[in-house]
Amino acid sequence: MAINSFKAGESISAGDAVALNSAGLLVKANALEFDTASVVGVAIDAGSAGSLIRVNADAIYDGGSGYTPGQYRYLSAFASGVNVDYAAWASGLALTAYDGAYLSIVGRALTTTKLEVETSRPLFVTNPTSVILLESSAGLILDAMLQEDGSTIDLETA
Repeated sequence: MAINSFKAGESISAGDAVALNSAGLLVKANALEFDTASVVGVAIDAGSAGSLIRVNADAIYDGGSGYTPGQYRYLSAFASGVNVDYAAWASGLALTAYDGAYLSIVGRALTTTKLEVETSRPLFVTNPTSVILLESSAGLILDAMLQEDGSTIDLETA
């Protein structure tokens, strides 16, 4: 069993999937950036910024709810610190305007309340609901377009 303690960089709740920021402080994991999508475990304790928080890094976490035994749980693409099943992860990403998010395993559900913490390296997944603009597209307000080579074209404003 691997239990580690870290100083919190923000308010953390028990059960939050957590990561370390660039200053080495514990924060709620977030699927939008590689560093914060690199989950170090699940918070055992709750606390505010500056508190010492114990983190379950590689053992059974008992305190969740609504898990389906055998299913992997992923860091939500929609809400920081939350772990969800894959269907919720994919639908959460589709509800955002982000280009994509990191798919990061938090663990596998053993029972409806227990999670075997098994973190993984985050994998970037492109948002499947990206918009393709056509000459006939209407209703979108744009100030610039990004070309395939990464350069930007400024658009005329009326």
